[in-house]
Amino acid sequence: MTAPQKTSLSLALILLLFLAALYPVTHGFRALSADTARRIALADAPRPLPDLPMIDAQFRQFPLSGLPGPSGRWTIATLAYTRCIDICRTSASGLAFLQQALQESRLRDRVQLLTLSFDPAFDTPEQLRRYADQLGAQPAHWRFATVTRSSALKPMLDLFDAIVLPDGMGGYDHNAALFLIDGAGRLMRAYDVNQPDLVLDDLLAMEALQ
Repeated sequence: MTAPQKTSLSLALILLLFLAALYPVTHGFRALSADTARRIALADAPRPLPDLPMIDAQFRQFPLSGLPGPSGRWTIATLAYTRCIDICRTSASGLAFLQQALQESRLRDRVQLLTLSFDPAFDTPEQLRRYADQLGAQPAHWRFATVTRSSALKPMLDLFDAIVLPDGMGGYDHNAALFLIDGAGRLMRAYDVNQPDLVLDDLLAMEALQ
C-alpha cells in the first residue's frame, strides 16, 4: 500500500469513528444542535416530573411532580430569573401571549402557565410576586415558583436540559424554551421561545382528538 493510500485509509477511519460518535448524541443525525436534540429526546421519551420541593409566589409549597393537580391540567412552562434583561423577556412575552390566547379559547380552565426561577437566592416568593405583577400575570392561570433548597436546583435544570452559567456580572447566560407538560405530569415537548403560537396550535389539536 502506498503512502497516499495509507493516508486516505487513515482519514476514512477517523471519519467513521467521528460519525459513530456523533450518531447517538444527534439522535441518528436528526439533531445538529442542543435545542433540537432536546426536542427530539422529549418527543421520543417524555420525562416524568420528579418530587422536587417547590414554593410559589403565594408561599404555597408543592412537589414539582404534583404540578398538574387533581384536575390534571396541562402546563406550559419556562425557566428564567427575574433580573434577566434579554432572553427571559422573550419567554415572558410568549407566556403573556398564551395567557391572553388561552383566556379566549376553550382551553381556558385546562391549561396553566408556569415560570420556574433558577435563581432562588434572589427570586424569593416576594420577588416572584413583584415580577408576576410587572408582567400582568393572573395568579389563577400563571404561576411563578422556585426550588426551596439549593440541592434541588441541579435536578430541576437537568430535567429541562437547561444550561445556566454565571456571566461574571451578577447574571446568567442560559438557554431557553417553552415546555409542554401533560396532565399526567410528564415533560413531553419543547418549543422555541419565539413560537408560542405553535404551543397553542398543538394543544388545540390534541384537545380536538380527545
